Amino acid sequence: MKFLFRGPVAATAAVLLLSVSNQAQAESAKPELIQPGISLSGNYLSARIADTDLDSANATTFYRSAMALDPEDVVLKQRAFQAFMANGDFDDAVDLAQILGKVDQLPELASIVIAANHVRSKAWSAAGNTLDVNWRSAVNRLVAGILRGWALAGDGKTEEALALVDELKGPAWFDLFVQYHGGLIALNGGNSDDGIRRLQIAFNNKDGGRGANNTYLRVVQSLTKAFQDAGRTDQAKELANIALNLQPQNPVIRRLHKDTMAGKAPEARVNSPQLGAAEIFFNIGTAINRDGGAEFAKVYLHLANTLAPGDDSILIQLAELYDQQRKIVRANTLFEQVSEKSSLHRIARMEVAINLDELGEKDKAKEIFQALLESDPDDIGAYLTYGSVLARHENYLGVIPVLQQMIDRVEKPERRHWSLFYRQGIAYERTKQWPKAEAAFKKALELFPNQPSVLNYLGYSWVDMGINLNEGLDLIRKAVDLRPNDGYMVDSLGWAYYRLGRFEDAVVDLERAVSLRPGDPTINDHLGDAYWRAGRKLEATFQWRHALALDPPTEKEARAIEDKLENGLPDKPSTIAKPEEKKPNNG
Repeated sequence: MKFLFRGPVAATAAVLLLSVSNQAQAESAKPELIQPGISLSGNYLSARIADTDLDSANATTFYRSAMALDPEDVVLKQRAFQAFMANGDFDDAVDLAQILGKVDQLPELASIVIAANHVRSKAWSAAGNTLDVNWRSAVNRLVAGILRGWALAGDGKTEEALALVDELKGPAWFDLFVQYHGGLIALNGGNSDDGIRRLQIAFNNKDGGRGANNTYLRVVQSLTKAFQDAGRTDQAKELANIALNLQPQNPVIRRLHKDTMAGKAPEARVNSPQLGAAEIFFNIGTAINRDGGAEFAKVYLHLANTLAPGDDSILIQLAELYDQQRKIVRANTLFEQVSEKSSLHRIARMEVAINLDELGEKDKAKEIFQALLESDPDDIGAYLTYGSVLARHENYLGVIPVLQQMIDRVEKPERRHWSLFYRQGIAYERTKQWPKAEAAFKKALELFPNQPSVLNYLGYSWVDMGINLNEGLDLIRKAVDLRPNDGYMVDSLGWAYYRLGRFEDAVVDLERAVSLRPGDPTINDHLGDAYWRAGRKLEATFQWRHALALDPPTEKEARAIEDKLENGLPDKPSTIAKPEEKKPNNG
């Protein structure tokens, strides 16, 4: 595809490019579809920018307009196919895939999409035939092989399906998925013993489960149910206990454990070939959602959602992926679809409330949190999440009573309650109630000795106040030893040295903190201060300019940096307020 940019066409393209880029940044606040332009070049380039910004909704709008202007362009159709899949427009993607197949320009993924469409209509032979090709991608080869197995299972050919799945060879991580789906296919075909045998192999493949934790937990769930269905209740209960130890706060695992202990068979997640096909898409989608694989993960999760519409696990994973990409309105649309009967419903409601608060709808968010606390007053996660939302608005006086409600309900605090005291300690410290804060931090460490976040906060607070200096520095060092690659904790150690007047030591650790978190304006600002005190004033000025360019979190901090750029630091080091605690990412 070739374009020439002259005069009005170039101007139109530039305006469209700018509008798409700006829209992508603002989508989290108020998503709106941009109206397509009138030129082929403008629509195409705007679609490509939307692709780059992970704005699949607007990308599909522009691709549709571009294809209407140039219906013969194959490259355009290939790019549009990818955008349709990333946006979950399955039927449109199938139509394009079939068109591309007729001109022998079918992308690998398109064959899988066409096969999924056959699975949806239970055309099992057609699905298998579509997948009988040579695959370049190891991931697609695995997915296609297991899909062919499920297609054969749909035709009632269980033994052929298992033989085909067993032939799948690839990297070491293949085996977890092969054994898991082999077990499910065997169970689906009525062979309980072989199904359990295969699931046990998958369960014992802990190394293969690394990086695929979600799939490994699904193996545990399926094997527990298989034991229960086979009357092997002792093994089912033993496995349910193992699962609870692995994920004590996971509501799905907690329900599995409760049902198993009560002698109730857990709900089957995969009880048909179509749901088996959805499961492999779900497994791969959750496994590759890291290291830049979010867009590919989104495609597989949309495929899973197409074949298993309304599956709560799929909805949650897909919604969280949109959350990661800051498409929080669309994330909420998916969270809202999670059934009230689902064990994941409370998590979905909390995510909706967090996002509503971020969108400025604080009253609606508050209503949801209050309803969650009233419906289950023993849900620690709900209290902590609501407290975090209040803390985001620096409403620390509001955090204290919320967490106290939960603390008052705990007769004998256990290790899992440490974060209640830690978060309440932060709220006390921010509201200048240090004796209560110190007591809360010490209680958190009593419940969870050597917890890095608590060690760091308590140690820094002591150093910052000029009390218990040696002990405070020891706590921060211990925290850094436990998390040597945590830039925020390394920053705390460097800043503690700075507060103690050990500027050369401060420079060493603050330089390392910046290398770990190069985009954090506060850490860069700290390094600038340390350079200045160490006599490296040119480097200090450079570092402050860099911190200012990184957009400090508050206007007050920005003005403080501007003042340092103009006047430097005063001759006598002043007491500098402790930097804001870095909150964990809630998406």
